[in-house]
Amino acid sequence: MVGMHEEKQHGRLSFPYAIYTCRIPEVLKSFPLHWHDEMEIIYISEGSMVVSVQNSETILKEGEMIFIRPQLIHSIRPDGDNKALYYNILFRFNLLENNTKTYCAEKYLYPLYSGELFSPEHIALDHELCPILTPHIKTLVENKHYEGKGEELLIKSELFAIMYHLYKYSRPGDEQDIYRLKLSDKLKTAISFAEEHYNENISVSQAAELCNFSESHFSKMFRSLTGTSFIQYLKNYRLEMAAEKLSSENKNVSETAIECGFNNISYFTRAFFHKYGVTPSQYISSYKKINLNIR
Repeated sequence: MVGMHEEKQHGRLSFPYAIYTCRIPEVLKSFPLHWHDEMEIIYISEGSMVVSVQNSETILKEGEMIFIRPQLIHSIRPDGDNKALYYNILFRFNLLENNTKTYCAEKYLYPLYSGELFSPEHIALDHELCPILTPHIKTLVENKHYEGKGEELLIKSELFAIMYHLYKYSRPGDEQDIYRLKLSDKLKTAISFAEEHYNENISVSQAAELCNFSESHFSKMFRSLTGTSFIQYLKNYRLEMAAEKLSSENKNVSETAIECGFNNISYFTRAFFHKYGVTPSQYISSYKKINLNIR
């Protein structure tokens, strides 16, 4: 489990691009709040699911797509009882223009990367860009197992075409857009601190101080951006770290609870059950069975 700032390398250093096939909730129960340095394109081919970007929720349906700029806080969860099959396309802007001083990078790509320009995010079925972008997305999906036989050229050409169409439909950021981006950057400081010190006692006042906000203003801004309180986010992150430790390390429930910032074992067990639907002990047993079956 990585922190909210995802640092996983997608693709190769020399070709920072990757595409993943994902199923929710069968394979992933959800994808919690996070951000990363890649541009992300989500294309859903079956079912529906909920994608939240900077606390703006969208129900993504079959045939639709959403574009998430680098550094934006986002998450994915099931749409009620519905299942979804979707493709995750991630790439870094330096794949297209490695030198930020080139004409195309300065005029077209950097403004989209930085938020000077805002391109459409949710491309619904009735959006005029949907029939234009879908063939490019499907070409990327069809060539997701590229083996270095020229497919890199095809991938770059399709990504350039996608960025061209997004640029054509982009608009300058207004004051509210710029304010939310600056707010997001400030709150990430508190979030990063929480992820580094999640096993310690962390108060809202500490987090607020890191952002130079009053406690009340910090709490209001954090909820407006993430849709949850700072304390709830911290608890959820601790539970995710606990689940990872229980499934990958040979430790008992009490040790794991304390290591993850829970001093009350009963409270930890109740909170874990509420999130995962099983007790910590049952969670350990289920992973042991999976490992035995694999062997």
